[in-house]
Formats: sequence, structure tokens, C-alpha cells
Amino acid sequence: MKNNKKSTISKVLKLTHRLQPGHITLIVISTIISATWKFVPVVFGSIILDQLVQHQPFEAILINALRMLALQAACSLSHWGLEHIIKVNGAVISEKIDQMICEKSFMIDYDILEKRETLDIVKKAEDGMNARGDFSSFCSQLSGFIEHALSIIYSIALLIPLFISRASVPAGFLPEFLNKWYSFIILAFMLILSVTVSSFTKRKEGKMQADLFQRNIRVNREYGYFYSLVFDYATGKYVRLYKMQSLVEAKMKKILDFLESGITNLVKKVNKMQIPFFIINCIMQMTSYLYVGLKAIFGLISIGSALKYIKAYSNLVDSVSSIFYAYIEISIRSEYLSFFYDFMEIKNKQYEGTIPTEKRDDNEFEIEFRDVSFRYANTDKYVIKHLNQKIRIGTKTAVVGPNGAGKTTFIKLLCRLYEPTEGEILLNGVDIRYYDYKDYASLFSVVFQDFNLFSFSIAENVASGTSYDEVKVLDCIERAGFGDRLSKMEKGIHTNIYQQEDEGVEISGGEAQKLAIARALYKDSPLVILDEPTSALDPVSEYEIYRHFDEMVQNKTSIYISHRMSSCRFCDNILVFDEGQIVQSGNHDELVKQEGLYKELWNAQAQYYA
Repeated sequence: MKNNKKSTISKVLKLTHRLQPGHITLIVISTIISATWKFVPVVFGSIILDQLVQHQPFEAILINALRMLALQAACSLSHWGLEHIIKVNGAVISEKIDQMICEKSFMIDYDILEKRETLDIVKKAEDGMNARGDFSSFCSQLSGFIEHALSIIYSIALLIPLFISRASVPAGFLPEFLNKWYSFIILAFMLILSVTVSSFTKRKEGKMQADLFQRNIRVNREYGYFYSLVFDYATGKYVRLYKMQSLVEAKMKKILDFLESGITNLVKKVNKMQIPFFIINCIMQMTSYLYVGLKAIFGLISIGSALKYIKAYSNLVDSVSSIFYAYIEISIRSEYLSFFYDFMEIKNKQYEGTIPTEKRDDNEFEIEFRDVSFRYANTDKYVIKHLNQKIRIGTKTAVVGPNGAGKTTFIKLLCRLYEPTEGEILLNGVDIRYYDYKDYASLFSVVFQDFNLFSFSIAENVASGTSYDEVKVLDCIERAGFGDRLSKMEKGIHTNIYQQEDEGVEISGGEAQKLAIARALYKDSPLVILDEPTSALDPVSEYEIYRHFDEMVQNKTSIYISHRMSSCRFCDNILVFDEGQIVQSGNHDELVKQEGLYKELWNAQAQYYA
């Protein structure tokens, strides 16, 4: 899965072009203009200086000055206009990349998404872009590389006349040596030395930064969690009541101290490495000034040319050093962006079936677990062991048992959130893996114990979309027992819940659970699954849910997970789970007469139902 540097650069360019055609071309054009713009005053400045020294007519000097200003103005305006377009394009690309990440996250298999390895990849992708920039800044860095390359070409073109021998030379070893073409070896040696040292320094710095980034991935994820607690009003009451401020602060300080020590050590090492580069750079500048200055003194070049050559050599040194910096920076950025592609290239493992589920008016579906076993990745312990069970269509089935018995895993397997490790699950005699997943998922209306509502309007939460049948939304809300609370809301079903939206309304856990049940009812699927649907409700509300339970799931197959044994009275069949297996099954009257786990669980709660 790991992407290398070259493949990442190629992928970035192709994706950028696909997301925003013409963006790369605009960057190249803007870069050419930017590189040319810098040399306009160098060339015209040397010409004007020579004209002044030679006392040429004012009109001739003015013409060159106006040419320089006009060319600079044209380059400046063109560059400004292109950069404005490039910035807008960059923002659009960033938004489209975010959309791609969201879409990918929604499409990843549920069991893959919840793995720690996947969370680490997501964190790498996120931190990688934050640490070294996103696609837009990567393209800007690539633009810098092209600009430095053009600057090198321009500088070399301007410097070539500096090393052409003159016919008449003052007597003496030094002027004769400076007039030889091979005298350029002095400047070339200093240039190579400077570039070698700076390249080594930058590579070493990049390696240390990459190592620090890898070391801090898990720590940054931990810090993000504790930092989110500071602004999470839902947890604020616990922090205040249990005086957890010092605990959270201590955890954050420990992480910050760890991060600070790593950054401090990095800065110290980088500063030490840069000392030789600064010394060599100073010597190189002195050497170039001396070389060009002596040539001007000996009459080998004009005063204006001396200014041009010094500036050209200075640009050459900066550009050669910068192009190495840019190349190394691109390499580092491509490594960080490779984390994005590692995330985007995560492969789903679930079999993608294509068979449509039968559209039956009578909702007659038969489900069978045939010798199903399941264990989570990276563990040998089975959560479900050799499960064989048929679910009778049109009945209400209760699933009971102690915590950790495998009840919720049983439901997640049924919904294809997980794939069985062994065995198969059948729908009407066909392995559920062979069905189209979206089509198969449409058969289920599920309320998990750890359900989520979103900071949308009540209607959007119930309908799970922006378009909905208002009459049906209201009916489902009423049946779920949320009608009284809704009647007190000024905007009714258009009321936003939670504080993310303007005028958001806070609702209690029990009220949220009623809306989650209303959402399951609105979907109107033939199979209804309720995982602890009344755990957050008061006894009166719980009674109302139970009383209308038959009505809510009329003509549907329902599976009901609960720790409250009173719910079992309403069910036709009861499955008793223990340690991943069904140890008992039957209706309430049958099981309560048998010695076993069900009777123990019932007797433990019987006093509350008397």
C-alpha cells in the first residue's frame, strides 16, 4: 500500500489536473513570468549604468528605463492575475480533496474503519497535510522548483560573457589569469561547495523532521482527544462535577512536554548543522565580489556588466541552493502526501455482491445463521461460536444475556457490518454476501444502543435526508413518544438540535432515543432491530414504547435486544446468549419454567415487574 515518492508526485499532478483542469498549466505560465520578471532590472540596470558612465544622451537612457518599467509592469500584472486564479483553484482543489476523504470514509468497510491501524492512517493523512501542506501548496512548491530551474538557465546565460577572454589585457599574472576562461573554476568550486553543504543539511533536517512526525503520530492523536474535551460541552458537566480539570491538564501537559522536547532537540540539531553553511556562504559571496570587482578594475568588463554579473552569480547561487531545497522539500511533501493515498487506497475486504434482494409485498424473509463464528482481527478469542439459528419471519424475537455475550455482534453480523470468520448467513437460502450491499441494508431499520443523532433539523434526523414526507415524519415522531416535546418547539420538526446550528435546541438522552426510534420507523424496513431502545427512557416512557410496540412493528420482523427482562413478555421467541453461543431459546412462559440463565436473569429483576 505504501506509495513511493515518484508515484506520489505523478498521482498528485494527475489528480490535480482531473480536479481542476488547466491548473498546472497556469502555474507553469505564472512561474515563467515570475522567473523572467526578476532578471528584467538586472539586464536593463546594467545597460542603463553603462549608458550613464559613458555619458550617453538622456533620451536613450530614458527609453531603456521606460522599457524596463513597461516590461516589469506587464510581468507584474500578468503574474498578479494568474496568482489570483491559482489561489481560487487551490481552494477549490482543497475542498474537493476534503470531499474525496469524506466519501472514502463512508465507503470503507465498517470493521476496517474501526481498526486502530486505519485510525493511524487517517491521522497520518490529516497530520501530513497539516505539517507540510495540502495539494495546493505542493503544486506551489513544484512551481518554485520550476522557477529556480529557469533562474539557473537565465543566470548561466548572463554569466557566459564573463568568462570570454579579451584581446587586450593589462600585464601581470592576476589579470591574465582572470582573463582565461578556466578562471571560472574559482566561482564554480565555491558554488559546488555551498550547494553540497546546504543539500546535506536540508536532507538531514528533512529526515529528522520525518522521524519526529512518525514518532508523534500516536501522541498527536491522544492530544487531539484531550484537547477536544476542553470544548465539548457534553462532557463539561463531568469535568466540573468531578473536578477533572487538573487530570485533563496533567495529561495534556505530559503530551506537550513530550512534543516540546522533540521540537527543541530538532531545532538545536538543525541550528548546529547550518553553521558551516553560513560560513561557506559568506566566503562565497566575498569571493564573487572580489572576482568580478577585479575584472572591472582591470578593464576586462564594464562597470554596468560588473553589476549584472554579481547579481547573476548571486541569483545562480540562490537558485541552485533553492532548487535542491525545493527538490528535497518536494520529496518530503510527497512522502507526507503519500499518507493520503495510503488512506484512499485502503481496500475493502467484504465481498461485493450484485444480486438484488427480492421485493416482496408480504415482507416474507427468512434469515438463517449456519455454523457462524466470529472473532475480531488480531485476536484468537471468538465472540460468536458455531451459531445456528433461524429467525422466524413476522415474529418478534428478544435477544438477552449478560454483557459481552455477543448480542450486539450478532446484530452487526446480520447487518453485514462484519463478515463471519466462519460459516454463513442466509437470506431466503442465499448467502447475504451475494446480495447488493445497499439493497440488502435497505431491509433493516436499526437503533443501536450507541446511536447517534446529528446537528440537523429534527425532520432531517428522522428522515435521514434533506427531502422528506412531513406527514410521515410527524406520524413516526408521535408513535415514538416524542410528540409532546415537539409540540413545545416553536419551529416544530424544522427545529435544529444541538448547538452546532443556529438556534440549536438541546434534548435529553431519552428524547434523543425516541427520535432514533422514530428514524427507524420512518425507514419502514421489513426488519426492525432495536438494541436497548429504552435504556435512557424513564419508566413511563418505557411503558409507552412497550405498549405501542406491536403497533410500531406491525407486519414486520423485529429483533429486540434488552437487559430489561420485561420486554421479553412482548416477544414470540427469546434467544439467550452466553459467551458467544445461544444457550436457550423459546418464549417467556417456556423459559421461565426451565432451570437456566434466563430464569436467573428473570428472577434477578422480577421484583420490579410484580
